[in-house]
Amino acid sequence: MNRRQFCSLIAAGSLASSVAGCATWIDRSATDAVLSANHSNPLARVKPSSQAILLSVGFHPIQPDAANQDRVASMWQWVDEMVIEPARRSELAENGIRVGKVIRPDQFRQRLAEMAGPRDVVDVFLGEADVASEVSVGSRQIPMRLAKRYELPLRQPRSGTHTTLLRNQGQTVGRTLQDPQYVLAITPTQSKTASQIHLQCRPEIQHGVMRQKWISSDSAMRIDSRRDAWSLPWLDIDLEGGKDDLFVIAASQPAFGLGKEMMSGVSADYVEEQVVVLIQIDRLSESKL
Repeated sequence: MNRRQFCSLIAAGSLASSVAGCATWIDRSATDAVLSANHSNPLARVKPSSQAILLSVGFHPIQPDAANQDRVASMWQWVDEMVIEPARRSELAENGIRVGKVIRPDQFRQRLAEMAGPRDVVDVFLGEADVASEVSVGSRQIPMRLAKRYELPLRQPRSGTHTTLLRNQGQTVGRTLQDPQYVLAITPTQSKTASQIHLQCRPEIQHGVMRQKWISSDSAMRIDSRRDAWSLPWLDIDLEGGKDDLFVIAASQPAFGLGKEMMSGVSADYVEEQVVVLIQIDRLSESKL
């Protein structure tokens, strides 16, 4: 069965709803329901509470054939990487990760689109259904509460046992993990500036089998099902921004280290892709205005 037949089969039957409901970049943390209940439409707009912060998160795959090092380098001319303090920026760079605030969004997005490579209707459909690529694809608005943690998977879990090597204060550390999946754990908190919020984005590697634990709160007891996680606090990405501010997180070029593992994968056509993550603050909660 070719890809177009597969696409038609999904659209024709009940598989459409089941495929769209299993998108791996949807946050399934027990702490909060991050995303809209309407999983069938990855671009559906949400109606958050007036007390909710609203972020737009986009995953934009680029292909090496369309994104040589010179073109990628030119994209960063519209990004301010100085928003990350120097010591942390150095740690991220040693692990193959680049971060910054986009200062010319229109030019940046145009250059990013040029590096996406050719995509037909089938590519778009399968990408939105989250079955076309190992890396996350698409965009969504996400309502968030202050001090609540939200998880954004960056790619599909890697099947089997894999060894991950990281750099930490000039030392190489590593672990062998079962079925690792790379996520960004985002926690919004108050900023010192009234018109801004602080976003802590912590890289984590979830691995192993699902475990169940009893979690207590002021009102009830519930079962929390999750996998073990290797948290990487020395790679925390701290972002300060206000309404409409746009931030980018991407792998270095050429990709290596953790950046390559977190944000690289193979498409449905067996082409190596790298995902560029865009985070935009669409609105602040009324308490911040």
